[in-house]
Amino acid sequence: MQPNEPSLPHTQGLSDSAIDAAWAMMPPDMEIVPTRLLPIVVGAHLRGEIADRPLANRLVAAIRQWQRANIADAEARLTAMVMTDVWYLNDQDLLLQPTIAIGPPETNAASAYYGNRLPRAYVVDGQLQVLADLAFVEPSVTMWGVDAHTTRTALDWFIARHLGNFLESVHS
Repeated sequence: MQPNEPSLPHTQGLSDSAIDAAWAMMPPDMEIVPTRLLPIVVGAHLRGEIADRPLANRLVAAIRQWQRANIADAEARLTAMVMTDVWYLNDQDLLLQPTIAIGPPETNAASAYYGNRLPRAYVVDGQLQVLADLAFVEPSVTMWGVDAHTTRTALDWFIARHLGNFLESVHS
């Protein structure tokens, strides 16, 4: 809401700071150009929404932080956007973009899609895996664990060790 706009009766007393912050980063009326997106894909599944979307949002924050520190021209930055596997897999333009999928193949069809296409970069047998070509010739990554906590560990490993290289490769 703009400062001069009257508040609506049903919103009085409610804080909209989270919405305002989100819209400051990605205005709801911004032009969406698929070739400028960096899809962060979670499953269109209740488990994906509960467990994986918060991790995806954390990854987006890490991506934006890296971009601000390393790419002065905001127009040159890809827009990291969390989306579901259903939307992603049914849009040919999105499939051509560098991508990070989070969540197990049972709840994220994008992870299943990449599961047979990417080499294993980091595996803890029976616990978690990160699949990626770490040279990022194929600029896609997928990761999951046996539960939300091990998926978080996989994400932490990727962010700490390879996110910078991934982002350098997809922004060059």
